[in-house]
Amino acid sequence: MPEGERRDEHDYTYRDVDNYKARELREKLNEQDFVFAPGLYHALDARLAEMTGHDAAYMSGYSTVLGQFGFSDLEIVDMTEMVENAKRIVEATDLPVVADCDTGYGGIHNVRRAVREYEKAGVAAVHIEDQVTPKRCGHIAGKQIVDRDTAKGRFSAAVDAKQDEDTIIIARTDAYGSANGDWEEHLERGRMYADAGVDIVWPEMPDPSREDAVEYAETIHETHPDLKLAFNYSSSFKWSEQEDALTFQELGDLGYKYIFITLFGLHAGAHKVYEDFKNLAENDEQAQWDLEEDYIGHPTESHHELSNTDRYQEIETEFDPAAKERIEESEGFGGEDGH
Repeated sequence: MPEGERRDEHDYTYRDVDNYKARELREKLNEQDFVFAPGLYHALDARLAEMTGHDAAYMSGYSTVLGQFGFSDLEIVDMTEMVENAKRIVEATDLPVVADCDTGYGGIHNVRRAVREYEKAGVAAVHIEDQVTPKRCGHIAGKQIVDRDTAKGRFSAAVDAKQDEDTIIIARTDAYGSANGDWEEHLERGRMYADAGVDIVWPEMPDPSREDAVEYAETIHETHPDLKLAFNYSSSFKWSEQEDALTFQELGDLGYKYIFITLFGLHAGAHKVYEDFKNLAENDEQAQWDLEEDYIGHPTESHHELSNTDRYQEIETEFDPAAKERIEESEGFGGEDGH
């Protein structure tokens, strides 16, 4: 909604939102060569992203539906479930959070509501794609895009629905590699979505081709020189096997200002947990001893510190006169033995 414009008195989903995290993310996008966000799906990973110095956190759709529900990325999880997960992530970190909004979960009214619900959850940016509903992961065969008029309406509605002008709308096109699209459509849709007022265009790529990434950026910048692009350094590809794999810096120089690895957190966690669970199944208590060797002295050693338990105890002692004595005279974290 344009600044200063009075909302329709019957627009009941509208709320005044101060999206200061979106402003922070915009500043980073404007000032840095690129902004990177690791893909994650739960609150602790968001906190770890902050602890390790990342610019932002990305709530990946595939990571969320697989990590939280055990599903494939086929739009089985609905908007309210996705927004609730985003809210938990936002509350766990000071980083700006970018969230997957799939197709907007239906028609124009669904898209508008989805944008606003994510804003209310504190999300700095959302990405919406031009696939049919229900959609699928961009790297699962069978995807199909909606027609141009429907797509233009979807993104125009998303831009118009914003309750804070700083909220960032990312338009993803899946035209290249879809059942009913091609390379030229990929480019034309990027131009069309930019003209609809989105902040960033994300051209989803079907493979890790250097040539495609370069050509897309150079071609679209001929007509839209200031357009910011997003790049999915996808977990579906084997980047380490590429002879000349793209680097983040190269992508940033091409104009891909927002870069992310969709399932990095999920793959990192699943690999480590699988190996440790296997060790546990085979070696009983020895696996716990091995794990302790890994994490003692590490920033993640204490689950009490990761959860800021000391702050909760401070609040207890502030408002409960008996809490301080109770904590000091008992065993445990913050108590006599301090573990």
